[in-house]
Amino acid sequence: MSEDTGGQGSSPQGAAGGQGGTGSGTDTDWKALARQWEKRAKDNKDAVDELAALKASQMTDQEKAVSEAEKRGRTAAAIEHGRELAAARFEAAATRAGVDLGEAAELIDTARFVDKDGKVDADAITAAVKKLSKLAPKGAGRSGGDMGGGGGSGDQATSLDKQIEAATKSRNFAEVVRLKRLRAAQTT
Repeated sequence: MSEDTGGQGSSPQGAAGGQGGTGSGTDTDWKALARQWEKRAKDNKDAVDELAALKASQMTDQEKAVSEAEKRGRTAAAIEHGRELAAARFEAAATRAGVDLGEAAELIDTARFVDKDGKVDADAITAAVKKLSKLAPKGAGRSGGDMGGGGGSGDQATSLDKQIEAATKSRNFAEVVRLKRLRAAQTT
């Protein structure tokens, strides 16, 4: 390791060849130092990988089983979080697009927007909402007029406010968020 320490304790002037920062010499020396540090980083990564392989080879069967179970647990948690995130993003995208899915929203499998590592595919969500916006009815209050002769969207807003209040009292915050998004979509 002693032959690999060149530049660690040296000052910027020492790296520049003692020229006191006279321009072009400094640039070349900094690049050389950067390449040297990059090589060290690669060597360190290789050493870490080698150490991990060595530790894995020395593990007992029980330790390997525990390690594998921990890995599966982390993956399962990431996938579950990804599913929840995909559902929220899907709902938000549908609301922004003015798509009123109503009770059909529960039937949509948003888990298909999550890969095996738990990452959400935002492009797939956007494409799905775009397709749904062509098929599904638009949100209430977007039809352009009051055809009911008196109730109109004012009653719907009051009804939504009552639903939000009831969901807040029952501490169902997911429903509160959904209803507030629906109300926001109706007012635009």
